[in-house]
Amino acid sequence: MNYGIISRNLLKGDNKVDNIGQLIKQISNRLINDLNQRLKKYGITFSQLQVLLIIKDHHKMCQKDIAKKLKIKHTSLLDILKILERKGLVLRGTNEDNAKYSELFLTLEGEEVLNKLDFGKDLTQELMAETLGYASVEEMLSKFKEVLRRLEEGNPNGI
Repeated sequence: MNYGIISRNLLKGDNKVDNIGQLIKQISNRLINDLNQRLKKYGITFSQLQVLLIIKDHHKMCQKDIAKKLKIKHTSLLDILKILERKGLVLRGTNEDNAKYSELFLTLEGEEVLNKLDFGKDLTQELMAETLGYASVEEMLSKFKEVLRRLEEGNPNGI
C-alpha cells in the first residue's frame, strides 16, 4: 500500500476511495457534518453535545477523565468548556472533596437544550441497516469494536 499516494489524493480532494480506512473516514466526516447541521438550531456542535451528555450523566467526573472518555486532548476539552460556559450551558464549581478539581454542572439552559433533542433513533444505524440488512450491521458493529479494542491496546495486527 502506498500511503503517500493516498495522502496526496485526499489533499487534492479526490473522491476516489480505494481502501477501507479512507471510506470509514469519509463516512465519519459526512455523519458529523450532517449532525452539526442538525444541531445548529440548538446552538451547539457535535463536540459540545458529547461534553454536555457526559456532564449530565457524570458531573463528578474530572475534566481529565472526560477528555480521556472522549479521546481528545485536555486542552481541546477546555476550549469546548469555555464555549459552553459562554453560552450559559455549563457551570464549573469547586469539588468539595478536592479543591484542585472542578465539578461541572449543566445550567437550566443546558438541560433544556438536551431535553429538546430527540435521541429516540440512531439514524446512522438505521441507514446502515436499510442498506446492508440488520444482521450485517450487527456483525460490522462487533468487528469495528474489535478493531478499536486492538488499536487502543496498541496491537492493531493482533500479533
